[in-house]
Amino acid sequence: MYRIREASLADVEFLVDVTLTATRAQGRLAPDFDEPAWRQGFADWTRESIDDPATDLYVVELDDRPAGRLRVSRTPEAVELNGIQLHPDVQNRGIGTAIINALQSEATRRGVPLQLTVERDNPDARRLYDRLGFSKTGEAGAEDVLQWTKGVEQNRLWNTDVATRYDTPGAGMFAADVLRPTVDRLTELAAGGRALEFAIGTGRVAVPLSEQVPVSGIELSTAMLEQLRTKADENTIPVAIGDMTSTRVPGEFTLVYLVFNTIGNLLTQEEQVACFRNAARHLSPGGRFVIELGVPELRRLPPGVPATVGVADPDYILLDTYDVLRQHLVSYHFHFTDGTEARLDRTPQRYIWPAELDLMAQLAGFTRESRHADWSGSPFTADSPSHVSVYRLTDA
Repeated sequence: MYRIREASLADVEFLVDVTLTATRAQGRLAPDFDEPAWRQGFADWTRESIDDPATDLYVVELDDRPAGRLRVSRTPEAVELNGIQLHPDVQNRGIGTAIINALQSEATRRGVPLQLTVERDNPDARRLYDRLGFSKTGEAGAEDVLQWTKGVEQNRLWNTDVATRYDTPGAGMFAADVLRPTVDRLTELAAGGRALEFAIGTGRVAVPLSEQVPVSGIELSTAMLEQLRTKADENTIPVAIGDMTSTRVPGEFTLVYLVFNTIGNLLTQEEQVACFRNAARHLSPGGRFVIELGVPELRRLPPGVPATVGVADPDYILLDTYDVLRQHLVSYHFHFTDGTEARLDRTPQRYIWPAELDLMAQLAGFTRESRHADWSGSPFTADSPSHVSVYRLTDA
């Protein structure tokens, strides 16, 4: 298990060695590289960094032995990853990903972006940052400037106002006739093991399920998590703040699940595939990944009309607008009161065809075990508006 600790002057020689070793292993040293001069300069700069109040320099340890270097700057506007180098002997063990996930969680809690720069001649690092959801925002000499803002975006979308209004006990998706078959089916699929909910939200499903099965969660909105904490504490339902495409939760699970169209909150196909792969990383061999998802309603769209009306009640209208080129839809929720004004909420999504979902599963090592129209096991047909699909991880 890795941990990080603050660097001291006694660590300077190690920090120099590990940085040089990691860079050399990547084949990124110039032919005319002057090692003695570089060592002296980097050692002097490291000593300055240890004393610099504007930056935090850490030693990464694995099994209580030094294994890497981490440098982070924190300002009111951002968390900035200034550098991370791991010894080649400990690479490809998920340590770098775990460290970046922790910084993403920190940035999410603070409501600021996570920023970094990466050399253009370092493709391995760039692939990692791309996989973890960073986007290029600029260039600085031989480096690209990258930024991760998903935590900021999700906290803006799923804010405190939305979170406090999200629960409707006993009604709608919180009704007993909706929750009971959901919990019963998930309990059966967990098969006596542990369950992990991606995008656990306010605990609509996790709280009742935790009475039958040990449940953990991943959630990116701190406001939704705060609402969950009014119902269950960290010991009852542990939750990691982070992105369901990459955040890891300790241990193995027999069940990972995503309910109520939540995979659509990932707005690219790449992110949705990454979600499947993250589910696979959490599951024991033979474990199951369960997704509840609506079927795109494009058959209801007349030519040239970009929207459908899902609900038209006196106090609520649901309007879905479609961008068929990008497979995007935005759900507009209009809530009316006795006055003349309406409250509007927007939910952007990327819709997925059932066959596309099956292919995503195959790419992550799953096979489809079943597909039904609902949690009670009704047959899935061409007219079903949604489905519950169960994927099983191929035995190792």
